[in-house]
Amino acid sequence: MAYFAGEENIQKVVLFGSRARGTARYNSDIDLCIDYTGKQKWKIKEDLDEIVGIYSCDVLFFDALNEAIRREIERDGKTIYEKSPS
Repeated sequence: MAYFAGEENIQKVVLFGSRARGTARYNSDIDLCIDYTGKQKWKIKEDLDEIVGIYSCDVLFFDALNEAIRREIERDGKTIYEKSPS
């Protein structure tokens, strides 16, 4: 969470997929959807890949979701970080 809090352009992070549903296996990837208002999405993905280490991390951004994924995230997603209002 410290990473997300340290990035001023990250507004919210939602865990989704098998880890959010509680059906993950030992080798399941980590699916994150990020509300990011900055311009360096590649940097966020790169940083998270380094942070999660041996796990695969699939990072999506709210502003680029298709409708099916958006519905899945709304249904099963768990908010793991949300920036406090200033």
